[in-house]
Amino acid sequence: MSLWLQDLRGFKSIWGLPPLLYVLMLGYAIWSSDPEQPGNALFYGELAFYPLVVMLCAALFHRELGGPMEIYATLPQSLTGMAARKGLILLAVCTGYQAAWFTAYQAKFGAVTTLVYSYGPAGQSSMCTLHSFMPLLLQMLPALLFIAVLTLTVMLAVKKLYAGLFAGLALWMLDILSHGSWLPYFTIYTVHIQEQSKEIPNLFLPNRLVLLSATLILTVILNYTVQDRSRWIVSEEE
Repeated sequence: MSLWLQDLRGFKSIWGLPPLLYVLMLGYAIWSSDPEQPGNALFYGELAFYPLVVMLCAALFHRELGGPMEIYATLPQSLTGMAARKGLILLAVCTGYQAAWFTAYQAKFGAVTTLVYSYGPAGQSSMCTLHSFMPLLLQMLPALLFIAVLTLTVMLAVKKLYAGLFAGLALWMLDILSHGSWLPYFTIYTVHIQEQSKEIPNLFLPNRLVLLSATLILTVILNYTVQDRSRWIVSEEE
């Protein structure tokens, strides 16, 4: 339990402030909206969500990359286990955010009606009124995992928080500007999948599988990067 609490202390720093303020800003945006003109639910569930994921990655790993990683590397504890714990914390916080915005949106506008995809072979989409945030969380989970693992892999490979932040936010911005047209199989937004499906039919399922495959490859690289103890110790001695 002490290890989990130690990992959670990463939020009690200056790096924990940006995600907190960001969530409060989004909460205010929902609260101050005209109840007769509900905004696009996918804005809160996807568009505004991925920058939060990147900020949370920095908040969770800033202590290790700030210097103590050499100490951790000399202790008889699993560095892979440490990364896995932080990954689970990240998923828990992201799930909490999804539940929070969904509840706030539902309370403000009465219902959450948005685009929902099926994981069936055809990957068809339809406008649905949802009673739970889980369908949205499941349809965007591969994208969440991909952007989180990409951010962490770059962050730990380069040993710089800002490198990971740049990689994650660059992917987010690139996808927004291109509407998914530059790399349709890697687009993280379901609304862009709908746009690109005009040229690539039934894109949703291949897109999600590509993102999951890329996540798996990056996870292997991330695990190798983290568990190489000599790499962390030598970097400090140098």
